[in-house]
Amino acid sequence: MTLQQLRVFLSIFDFGSFRRAARELGVSQAGLTNSLKALETELQTCLLQRSARGVSLTADGERLLPRARLIDREARRVIEEAQSARGPIGGALHVGFGPTATATLLPLVLPDFHARFPSVKLHLASGFYEHLLPPLQQGLIELAVTAVPQERAVPGIASKVLFKSDLVVVGRLGHPRSAARSLHELVDCEWILLGSPGGPGATVIPFFTGLSLPEPHVAATCETSPQLASLIAGTDWLALLPSALIERGLLGTPIVQIKLKEKAPQTDNCLLYRTDPPLTPAASSFAAMCESCARIMASLGPRPR
Repeated sequence: MTLQQLRVFLSIFDFGSFRRAARELGVSQAGLTNSLKALETELQTCLLQRSARGVSLTADGERLLPRARLIDREARRVIEEAQSARGPIGGALHVGFGPTATATLLPLVLPDFHARFPSVKLHLASGFYEHLLPPLQQGLIELAVTAVPQERAVPGIASKVLFKSDLVVVGRLGHPRSAARSLHELVDCEWILLGSPGGPGATVIPFFTGLSLPEPHVAATCETSPQLASLIAGTDWLALLPSALIERGLLGTPIVQIKLKEKAPQTDNCLLYRTDPPLTPAASSFAAMCESCARIMASLGPRPR
């Protein structure tokens, strides 16, 4: 088994056909097919199946895919680190950001990082904790900055708290309960969760139970902010969201905060990375800049309301 054979396997799957993969790699289709066959012979299994719709993974192919991506990524890192030792830091850096970190930290870190390391090609992924953790574990991204569930330790993943985010109750402009001043007045309302029921986006549940209230009525769970914004604008459903998203108008729809006397639990926004292998120079510099900018945010205090 060779690195080139693994890359052929990845290319065929990623491009969806042998012909497209051969064209993108600049090799003959016959050579591509022979390379895949050699890999399958070495592993004594079939990895890909052809059909009228293209190619698909077999069960063994699905098991190999994350390992092949990790091997490919680590091989490229070896080259990048060797090149960095001879000159300016370059290569590619893949980073994941959650919604709150995107609204607050990303605009501070990214311009400065690009100015200091213009040769680094930065690739950004977005999503909640549960979306970013698998690619982080597989080595598809090197760092993630996102809200993290409390008491959630993951083997092999280091976590550093960068900042805490305030959560506020929001609804559409003109919501019939917009004048409410206590969570007790909202017990019969329906709510939208942002992210999985066990993640930070479901903090509204412990918010209720912590005040000895029955669990809120959950009408829907959204996986993206645009979905949530659309539902808030078109219904009387409520949501508990990071205040930064509202202050910066990032949901793109008229949303008002319902100012309650009870303070919702805060969420920890953390820097996440694998403990092994060590971070590349580019990733290490990006992580340090995230920590520095988070300290600056903390020193400035909350934004005026």
